[in-house]
Amino acid sequence: MSHPLIVFSKTYCPYSKKAKAILDSFDYSSPYHIVEVDLRDDGDKVKQALGEISGRYTFPNVFVQGTSIGGASEIESMHQQDQLTALLRSEGIIT
Repeated sequence: MSHPLIVFSKTYCPYSKKAKAILDSFDYSSPYHIVEVDLRDDGDKVKQALGEISGRYTFPNVFVQGTSIGGASEIESMHQQDQLTALLRSEGIIT
């Protein structure tokens, strides 16, 4: 996979901003990829596809190695419990 960490986001969404702020607190081996769905002409199709893939039709939708790990609430909870650091480190995404 070319991007081990991908965030599907909307530029104006406070939850997307919160998740990206948490993710921005890490030092990455290579930058994570952000897809701002509201800036795409096919945003509705992307949202539908994400829902079919992950069961999540809301934003943000954070993927690690192709698997959705949730949105802002899940990212925040994982971060508070040091699970996010452990996951990103075990996947070689952070050092």
